[in-house]
Amino acid sequence: MKPISKMDWDIIEARVAKACDRHQFQKKTVGFLALVIDQIFPGHEDQLQEIITDGPDDRGVDAIHIVEGETSAEIFLFQSKYRESHATCHKTINDAEVLKVSLFLNELFDKADTLADSGNFQLQEAVRRIWELHDKGKICRYKVIFCSNGGGFATSAQGIIDSVKASHSSVSFEFYSGHDVVQAMAIEGRDAEDGQLQVIGREILERSDGDVRGAIASVDAQSFVDLITAEDGETIKRHLFDDNLRVFLGAKGGYNQAIISTATSSDSYLFWYLNNGVTITCKSFSYNKGHTNPKLVFKDFQIVNGAQTSHSLVEAARTNPEALADVVVMVRMYATDRADIAERVAVATNSQARIQSRDLMSNHEILKKLELAFKERGYFFERKKNMHSDKAEEKRIDALKLGQIILSYELREPDKAKTESDSIFDSRFRQIFDNPKSIEELIRLYNLYEIIEQMRDGYQAEFASSPESGHEHQYLVYGHWFVLFACKLLHVKSQETHLPTGDDAHALVEEAIRRVAAACSQQKAVAHYQMFRSPRTKERILGEISAKQTDFFDLLAVS
Repeated sequence: MKPISKMDWDIIEARVAKACDRHQFQKKTVGFLALVIDQIFPGHEDQLQEIITDGPDDRGVDAIHIVEGETSAEIFLFQSKYRESHATCHKTINDAEVLKVSLFLNELFDKADTLADSGNFQLQEAVRRIWELHDKGKICRYKVIFCSNGGGFATSAQGIIDSVKASHSSVSFEFYSGHDVVQAMAIEGRDAEDGQLQVIGREILERSDGDVRGAIASVDAQSFVDLITAEDGETIKRHLFDDNLRVFLGAKGGYNQAIISTATSSDSYLFWYLNNGVTITCKSFSYNKGHTNPKLVFKDFQIVNGAQTSHSLVEAARTNPEALADVVVMVRMYATDRADIAERVAVATNSQARIQSRDLMSNHEILKKLELAFKERGYFFERKKNMHSDKAEEKRIDALKLGQIILSYELREPDKAKTESDSIFDSRFRQIFDNPKSIEELIRLYNLYEIIEQMRDGYQAEFASSPESGHEHQYLVYGHWFVLFACKLLHVKSQETHLPTGDDAHALVEEAIRRVAAACSQQKAVAHYQMFRSPRTKERILGEISAKQTDFFDLLAVS
């Protein structure tokens, strides 16, 4: 792989420095890791302190992110290598670095006592949760992502990877490069990519209406997998899904066991009938009309719908290379030079899905009014993620984060702010954003949460992977939404009209942390990730703060 250019290195370095400053990371490799995680799992910034495991006794695993579905789960393991000068960007991922992850996987699968007794708190929490998933009978798949602004896998490292994959069919590997990072930063500046698909027989239907041309075709599944994957046949080219409103692949449980089962079953010929297929927009397409099995060739394309199908087909091909021999995929293709038509196709095809995405709601009148109201007070409300990335960090208010804040504080549901954030732009949208609170009070509330987040980052930076030191701030790592909930209860108890600011706001947060610690300190046998997903923890905090105040619940009812 060709090393990144000096210009690309400078861009990444600037973003890494910004991430380190924002989250108080002590090492640039962690800042780079945070950058990659945010690109792969957008909207998970508040979970970084839970996901990142880098530190003493991390077993070569710098982050673990778990995406749990009803019957299965995806476990993403990250290792980050940051080259701190452009001159060293030729260095590759060596065998020792891959071997560490291999040994961790062996310990994980063997449920080794040595791993259970790890001195790394975040690693322990993640391992406990993974073992719990296995105990529940959930099918777990593991994606190991090595991210670096340097070179890819050394030959010796690739040998170890091949050995691990041969021993564990549920494990796959990916290299996320500096080129991938820069490409994700500048979607609008992406290079156009062309492609082709193998049509089955003469199964292609075409129509044209002035400035848009469309086709529906039955295509060979393997040719589609080849289209969307890199040379290794496993790593999905994520940039092909930039216009897909519902990606990242995997962020909502990208593997669909039903799709995989159909593709690999004895009646895989039914796939065409049981799957909605994929939708592609492009600048132009062509094929030899009247020919049997023509190649459908297209220019400058994007896959705007069908991310889950795509991801699942790649997984089916990886686990059973012969599986796709009889699988046929329906492809809808639309060619146009008009950006507005391509955008409308993306929105229309995605809006048919059961859960609307944040982007589908980004132009809602309620959010536009909020943006105007915040702007009048010098703040920049981001209806779309990073839409004001050129503005000062402390003046940007993210829509998803504001929704989680309101859910935790105003609606008093901190457990759902963590586990049901999808509902913010779906079933709970109006309840959350059509809010009677004044903009001034929302700004105070957002700033209050920022204090909690800064304390959380500061504590993590100081105590790294050993927060279980008896310090009350240990509960910030997994319980920051519950701390905000405690702030709500304490503010109601104070009977003050407005939320405090400055030193008074810091004092409120410190008192909230003390109360959360008092409510949770007796549950030492319970993993933190479990404790702060349970509504019972909310009840304990409520009991701690309302103790011996008979009128507290009356105050809470009218707040």
